[in-house]
Amino acid sequence: MGSHKTFIHLLLLVHFFLRATAFANSRAANESFSAACIEEERKALLEFKKGPFEVLPDWDGVDCCKWDGIACSYQTGHVISVHLSFYALSGPLPKSIGNLSHLHTLVLSENALSGPLPKSIGNLSHLQILNLSVNAFSGPLPTSIGNLPHLQTLVLSENAISGPLPASIGNLPHLQTLVLSRNAISGSLPASIRNLSHLQTLVLSENAISGQLPTWIGNLLDLQNLDLSSNVISGPIPKSIGSLPQLQILHLSVNTISGPLPISIGNLSHLQALHLTANVISGPLPTSIGDLENLRMLDLFDNSISGPLPTSIGNLSCLQSLGLDGNPKLNGTIPESIGQLSKLTDLFLWSGWNGIISENHFQNLTKLVQFGLSCPASNSLVFTVNHNWIPLFNLTSLSITDCKLMSPAFPAWLRTQTFLTSITLSNVGISDTIPDWFLRNAPFLGMVDLSKNQLRGRLPKSVNSLLRSVYLNINNLEGSLPFWPNVTDLILASNRFSGPIPLNIGNQMPMLSNLDLSRNNIHGTIPSFLNSTELQSLDLSRNYLSGSIPMDWSGLEGLIDLDLSNNNLSGQIPFTMCSQLPMLEWLRLSNNNFSGELPMFLQYCQWLGALDLSRNKFSGALPESIGECLQSLSYLLLGANMLAGNIPQQLCGLSNLQVLDLSHNNLSGSLPRCLGKLEKLTKVGGWPTFVIPMHMDLNVKGVEYDYTSDLVGLIYKIDLSSNNLWGEIPKEITNLTALGSLNLSHNRLTGKIPDGIGSLRLLEALDLSSNHLRGPIPSSMTSMTSLSKLNLSHNNFSGPIPSTNQFLTFNDPSSFGGNSGLCGHPLPTECSSSSNNDKDPEVEEDECEKMWLYAITGLGFIVGFWAVFGSLVIKRSWRHAYFKFLDKMKDRLSFW
Repeated sequence: MGSHKTFIHLLLLVHFFLRATAFANSRAANESFSAACIEEERKALLEFKKGPFEVLPDWDGVDCCKWDGIACSYQTGHVISVHLSFYALSGPLPKSIGNLSHLHTLVLSENALSGPLPKSIGNLSHLQILNLSVNAFSGPLPTSIGNLPHLQTLVLSENAISGPLPASIGNLPHLQTLVLSRNAISGSLPASIRNLSHLQTLVLSENAISGQLPTWIGNLLDLQNLDLSSNVISGPIPKSIGSLPQLQILHLSVNTISGPLPISIGNLSHLQALHLTANVISGPLPTSIGDLENLRMLDLFDNSISGPLPTSIGNLSCLQSLGLDGNPKLNGTIPESIGQLSKLTDLFLWSGWNGIISENHFQNLTKLVQFGLSCPASNSLVFTVNHNWIPLFNLTSLSITDCKLMSPAFPAWLRTQTFLTSITLSNVGISDTIPDWFLRNAPFLGMVDLSKNQLRGRLPKSVNSLLRSVYLNINNLEGSLPFWPNVTDLILASNRFSGPIPLNIGNQMPMLSNLDLSRNNIHGTIPSFLNSTELQSLDLSRNYLSGSIPMDWSGLEGLIDLDLSNNNLSGQIPFTMCSQLPMLEWLRLSNNNFSGELPMFLQYCQWLGALDLSRNKFSGALPESIGECLQSLSYLLLGANMLAGNIPQQLCGLSNLQVLDLSHNNLSGSLPRCLGKLEKLTKVGGWPTFVIPMHMDLNVKGVEYDYTSDLVGLIYKIDLSSNNLWGEIPKEITNLTALGSLNLSHNRLTGKIPDGIGSLRLLEALDLSSNHLRGPIPSSMTSMTSLSKLNLSHNNFSGPIPSTNQFLTFNDPSSFGGNSGLCGHPLPTECSSSSNNDKDPEVEEDECEKMWLYAITGLGFIVGFWAVFGSLVIKRSWRHAYFKFLDKMKDRLSFW
C-alpha cells in the first residue's frame, strides 16, 4: 500500500519541482516586466481575500503578478499560475476563477474551501494542472470539467465530492493523472474513461464506487498505477487486465471482488505491487503468477483462495513482501521454492497448511525481517529444524501460532535472533522451561507471547529493560509472581502461580497497565495498588483470595476493568469505590461472600457498562438508582442473591441493556410491562454499544459457560427465573425482537403465552417451566426458527403440541411433561380427532357455565309461568279475581 502512495508522491514532487522552477523563472521575468497585471484578472484574484479569516495580507497594490503564489506570463501579463496551498482559504471557490482564462496551473490544496465546484472552472481552457485536494468541496463534479482540453493532472482527493463521475471526464485527451481518492463518489466507472489514452495514474480509492471492474480497463495502455481500493466493486477481475503492459501498481483491496485470479495476470511484466486484500477471491493461484519477474509486493490477505501454493512462486526473484494471511482454504504443503526468494523481507503464511516447513524453506532468505506462520488446529503443520540450526536471517518479528514445533524443547535457534522486537510462539507444543537468556539477553525485545503451551518452572527474576508486554497465559508455570519494573501488560492467567500478591507490587511495577492473574492458586488478601497509577485492567478472578476489598482505591483513577469474581472475599463493598474509580466500566464481583444491601454508591459509577454481583449474599430491594443513573449499563447480573421486593420500573430506562439476570432471588410482584421497551433488545442487527474487554460467566440454553470478550457482545438475554413473580406475561415482551434467551421459569406466572411471541425470531432458548400458565401453545411459535432450547414443562398447557418447523426437533418429552392437557410428539399421549379442536379449558368452563345459566333460566321461567297461570286455570275464583283486578287497572289508566 505504501509503494503506490510513494509513486504518486514522487510523481507530484517532480511535477511541482518543474512547476516551481517555471514559477521562479516567470517571477524573475515578472520583476523585469513593466506593465501591471490585467485588471479583470486582478479583480478575480481579490475574490480569494473575501471570507471570515484574514488571509493573503500581502495581496496589495495594482500589480497582482508580484503577489504571493501568483505567476504571470512575461510576454502577455496574463496570470498563468495560482499556487495557494496551506493559506487557510475558506468558503466556496469564487466563480470569478473562470476569468483567469490563461491559467496553466491551479493548486489550492490543503485549505478549507467548501461548497460545489463552480461551473466556470470549465472556462480555464489552458489549464494543465488542477489540484484541489484536502479541502471540503462537496456535490458532484460539474460536467464542465470536460471542457479543459489541455488538462494533464486532476487531483481532488480528500474532499466530499459525491455522485457519479460525469461522462464528460472522458473528454480530457491529454489527462495523465486522475486522483479522486477519499471522497463520496458513487456509481460505476463511466465508460468514457476508456478514451483517456494517455492516462498513467487512476486513483479512486476510498469512495463508494460500485459495479464490476469493466473489461475496457484494458484499453488504457499507458496506465501505470490503478488504485480502486476501499470501494464496493464486485464481480471478477477481467482477463483484459493482462493487456496493460505498463502497469506497475494494481491496488484493489477492500472490495467484494470474487472469482479466481485470471491467468492473464502473468502478462503484467512491469507489475511491482499487487494488493488484493479483503476481497472474496477464490480458486487456486494461477501458475502464471510466477511470471511477474518485477513483482515486489504480493498482498492477498483475507480472501478465499484455495488449493496449494504453486511452486512457480519461487520465480519471483524481486519479491520483498508476501502476504497470504486469512485464506483458510489454502492448503497442502508449502513449496520449498519459497526459499529462493532471496530479496524477501516479509513473509506471512497464516493459512491452512499441512506437512512440514524446514530449513530448506529458508535457505536463501538472508534478508528476512518479519515471519508469520499459522494454520487451523484441524490441519497439521510441523516446524522442523535441527537443534543446532543457525538461520541466515535476523528477524525483528516472529509469529508462529497453532502449529507444532518438531521438538518440545525451547527453540535454541532463537538465541541467534538478536534484533527481535516481538515474538509469538502460541500453541506450538513447547514443553520446557523458559531459558534465562531468552528474556534477559534479547536487547530489543518488547513483546513476548508464549501462551497456550506447556511451559513449566519459574520465571526469571530479571528481563531486558525494553520488555513491555508479556503473555504467558495457559501454561504450567509456578512459583511466586515476578517483579519486572518496565512491563505494562502482564498476562499470567491459567497457570500454577501461588502465594500472596506482593504488597509492594504497585511500587515495583509502576508502569503496569494490564494485570491478569486469573485462574491461579494465589491466596491472601488484595493489596492496595496505590502507586499503580497507570493500571487500567485488573483481573484476579478464580483464585483463593480472602478478606475484604481494600477501602482505598485512590491511586487507581484510570482503572477501567476490575474482576475479583470467584474468590472467597467477604464483607461489604467500600462505599468510596466508585468515587475513587471514576473511569470504571467493568465491575465483576460474582461468586464471593459479599453481603448487605446493594450499595447506593453504584449510582456514581456513571460509565459502568457491566455490573456482575451474582452469586453473593446481597439482600434488600433493587435500588431504583440503578435504572436512573447507570445509563451506560449493558450487562446487569444480580442473580443468586437474596434480593426482595418488586422489579423497579426504572430498569426499563436502560436503553443499552442487553443482558438482565435477576434469577434465583426473592423478587415478587408482576413483570413490568415496560420491559418491552428495553431499546437495545428491540433492535435487530444493532452494533454493540459497549466494548467487552474481559470475560463473563453466562447461563445460556441451560449451560453455564465462560464467554470470552469476542462472544459476550453477541449475547442478548433476560433471566428472571426462580423468584416469586406472579401475574400474566405481558404482551409487550414480544417487542424484544433481538432477544436470544428468555427464562421466566420457577415463578407463579398465570394466564397464557402471548400470541405474538412468534415475533421473537432470534430467540434460541425459551424456558417457561414450573409456572401456572395455561391454554394452548400459540401457533405463532412455529415461526421461531432459531429456537433450539424449549422448556414448557409443569404448567397447565393443553391441546396438541405444534408439529412443524422447529417443533419437529424437540424430541425430549421432559420439555413438555407435567401438562396433563398436552398431547402429540414427543409426549406418549396421542391427540384424538376431537383434541385437535380442543379449546382453552377456561373457555370451555365459561361456555359450560353459560349453558347451565340458560338451562336454569328457562326452567325458572316455566315453573314461574305455570305456578301463576296454571292456578288461574284450575281455580275459578282466582281467575275471576284476577280479571276483575285487570279491569280496575284499566279504568284508572283511562282516568289519567
